[in-house]
Amino acid sequence: LAAAGKRVGIVDLDIHGPSLPTMVRPEDKLEVSGESLLPLTSKGVKLMSMGFINPGVMPLRGAKVTPVVQQLVGRTVWGELDYLLVDMPPGTGDVQLTLSQDFRVSAAVLVTTPQRLSFVDVVKGVEMFDKVGIPTVAVMENMCGMPLTALQRKVEGWIEEHAPAEGAAAELRALLAEPQPIFGESHVGRLKEMWGIDSSFSLPLLPSVASSADGGVPLVVTDPGCEAAAVYAELAQAVDREVSSLESLELPQVMYSTAEGMVLVLMPGGEVQKITPRELRAACRSPSNDLSSLPEDLRPVDSVPMGNYAISVVWSDGHQSLLPYRSFVKGYAGGAAAAA
Repeated sequence: LAAAGKRVGIVDLDIHGPSLPTMVRPEDKLEVSGESLLPLTSKGVKLMSMGFINPGVMPLRGAKVTPVVQQLVGRTVWGELDYLLVDMPPGTGDVQLTLSQDFRVSAAVLVTTPQRLSFVDVVKGVEMFDKVGIPTVAVMENMCGMPLTALQRKVEGWIEEHAPAEGAAAELRALLAEPQPIFGESHVGRLKEMWGIDSSFSLPLLPSVASSADGGVPLVVTDPGCEAAAVYAELAQAVDREVSSLESLELPQVMYSTAEGMVLVLMPGGEVQKITPRELRAACRSPSNDLSSLPEDLRPVDSVPMGNYAISVVWSDGHQSLLPYRSFVKGYAGGAAAAA
């Protein structure tokens, strides 16, 4: 984002295990002005983390975490920013709740890996942000396979030495070209299907990413032309596009007609589509959605657009659904691309 000319700050809210001081080496030292914190900087990006304030171990009970979050976000003198990126710990605990309740959060980007355990956490994260009215606009999946780089080099040497048939050499290269899914298959396709999060990206397990983080200089700075930097640039463009279009995109309007017992979908062009409450509920892919026990008088009681691709629906039985428009709106292309 900063390379694209945006004014950016990063606040590390992993209070118990701050990583920003290791991953980014600041150009200055922490300063305090009265009760305010002055952010550190690196390559024009402003930084704040508990690790800069207290580099040692800092055990805190849950109730003590909230004021720390409030201080790091609210009492840091950020100045004029286009984006304040908040790095949060995994889960749906005090940090996430404090941030969503005390500050206006424009959108969320979820970071995951191919493991099923990580996917379960992503589901919880999307649903928690849905409940507090924060749209998830992008997903970044790390460690999506391991490139066989060392083996590829050895095979090239073997091919040069033994000179197999051209077709055999090409087949061998093709076998080694795809990263091996040592942590399981990618969940990006499933995330797109469940919630319509089209801005989803994957990166294989790359030693260069780990070494740059350990060295304190981001890879986008040390090697801006590499594969990972290109993916991060795509992610930044997607986030900027999605957030910018949140205020201007014309979306379908959803309402419930008590007289007809139908859900009405009002399209921007004036068309009206109709769907039964049960049909709409069937589009919900949440693991907690039990279609076998729906009440006869099921109806939506509230609906709120969530970003550019989905709508949050609260039901009369207490369930809450996050539904991509394309899962229930006929012919819907949607998204920022449609607006453009």
